[in-house]
Amino acid sequence: MDFLLSINWIALFALSIVSLLFVLLHLLSKKTNRTITTLIALVFGAIVGIVFASENNSYLVWVGLIGDIYVNVITALAAPIIIVSIISSFVSLKSKQAVRSIGTRSVFWLLASAAGAIVLSLAAGSVFGLWEKSTVFDGIASVSDSTVEAYGDLKQSFDETLLGLFPSNIISDIANNNIVAIIIIAAAIALAYIGVSSSEGEEKVVSFKNLVETTKKIIFKILKVIIDFTPYAVLCLIASSAAAIFSDIDTILQLLLLVGIIYAVAFFHAYIFNGVLIKFAAKLNPVKFFKKIFSAQATAFTTQSSIGTLPVTIDALENKVGVSEEVANFTAPLGTTIGMPGCTCVWPVLLVMFFVNATGLDWGVSNYILLAVVTLVLSLGSAGVPGIAIVSSVAVFSALDLPIAAVVLLIPINTISDMARTLNNATCAAVSAAIVARKEGQLDDSVFNQEEENKTWQTKQKQVQQ
Repeated sequence: MDFLLSINWIALFALSIVSLLFVLLHLLSKKTNRTITTLIALVFGAIVGIVFASENNSYLVWVGLIGDIYVNVITALAAPIIIVSIISSFVSLKSKQAVRSIGTRSVFWLLASAAGAIVLSLAAGSVFGLWEKSTVFDGIASVSDSTVEAYGDLKQSFDETLLGLFPSNIISDIANNNIVAIIIIAAAIALAYIGVSSSEGEEKVVSFKNLVETTKKIIFKILKVIIDFTPYAVLCLIASSAAAIFSDIDTILQLLLLVGIIYAVAFFHAYIFNGVLIKFAAKLNPVKFFKKIFSAQATAFTTQSSIGTLPVTIDALENKVGVSEEVANFTAPLGTTIGMPGCTCVWPVLLVMFFVNATGLDWGVSNYILLAVVTLVLSLGSAGVPGIAIVSSVAVFSALDLPIAAVVLLIPINTISDMARTLNNATCAAVSAAIVARKEGQLDDSVFNQEEENKTWQTKQKQVQQ
């Protein structure tokens, strides 16, 4: 009897409801595409979260576990995807000069996008004031020491952050998803391949090239299977996030307003800022461009994973935008680690400004300049997986000597705001790839205009028939 009483029956009931919704989503997936199914799952998740809101999400412990498993699997694939993508793209370039040119341009435009996001975030935070004397942080003292210590493991000084960008141990760097270090390792391997290929002939290393390409196909196939489970994971992740928000009614309005600001800045940066770059730097029609990469944006929005979106982004760039295979396979993967404006710029900057205004800290221009510099440096290397924004915000708060407990109090809105942030990340990676391709003379305008040409041909055919 004691055993039966100890069972969390409401949690099991919530899991049963979610299981039935899984069946419904499966049936819907046969009649509509994954994007629509995932958006429906998002609504289901919000409803489940509101209905089963409880202290510490105790009613959704099993539902949250499903979402966490999905995040862990995506995270586990981050390092392998980056390694094979970078090596594959370098190998396809075949020359050190091409690597240097495309690499330099890719990093420049990705960081330029990140810098733009930082400026926009600072401007938005100043204009909206971000709720001076907000009550959200009144409970900061209630955050347990054990919780703060758990997140404190992410804390690094500025010099440690810079040092951590470079490889120290190949195995540990891969295990810890030290993305910049992984990129450096992959680049070193690829450059060595190019050197051997140039001096001794490609036939000497063709087996290595074939191994890389085969491994890439296998890993991307695994990722595609995982992405097929996205609607079910989204339901669970959103349910946990919504429940965490609605368990404290007093702070709902303030947190939702903050989410609204994050969405506004992320979408403005994704479409307006990047629209200008596409128009003047890539010399492409922004409206047509965003239509062509919509599949990648939708995948990013629903999966909350830039890594998970990578195959869709590369496919859209190559087959719809006209970016060469070499640039698409280099700049897009790089964009899941460098820049990442939504998660490493918009989110931490707005959280810091929210905390500063809410607690009445006396910050001057120098403090905000330091915030911008620290954020830009941290944007040099982050894994494009769900949850990376928490790591980024903890790093920024610790670098600025602000309490990590403040980040913990804002975690409930992370998943909801992560959708817009990840869409922003994927958009910036695609835009940067298009610009680099244009600058390198590797953008096929006939592919970009193919739809328009088909419509023109169809119109002429109709006129002839009439």
